[in-house]
Amino acid sequence: MEVPRSSFRYLFADTVRLLFKQSTRELANAGIQILPEQHFLLNLIASKEETIQSDLAELIHKDKSAVMRHIDQLESMGYLIRVNDTADRRKKHLVITEAGKDIMQQCQEVIDLVTERNLVGISDEELDVFTKVLIKLKQNAEK
Repeated sequence: MEVPRSSFRYLFADTVRLLFKQSTRELANAGIQILPEQHFLLNLIASKEETIQSDLAELIHKDKSAVMRHIDQLESMGYLIRVNDTADRRKKHLVITEAGKDIMQQCQEVIDLVTERNLVGISDEELDVFTKVLIKLKQNAEK
């Protein structure tokens, strides 16, 4: 059965795809060679005092192998390092490097510009209602 293009389900999924594609393109146009998802991972790692690589998959609702591929790529680019846990050698902590902090800042500037462009014509009130609806959708999906 075909989903009508005007349905919420279609519009929501298509918008998310387009926003991701737009962010990817704008980062590349700025000469930044990481994906929006990798930028998101760097932000998650930076926001936690200690980040263990196996915890990230659960946090972002992705399978461990996909997250590990991103981590491997970020490490090979010099944006993060893995550090052995002093108490449990099987655990690896992820630490953002100075280069990682720099690329995060560059990414954030691009993402902020993209977000600003995409919010043209949307009032603060509309954005507030939309944010509340997204929170409810997320809470319902987590049940």
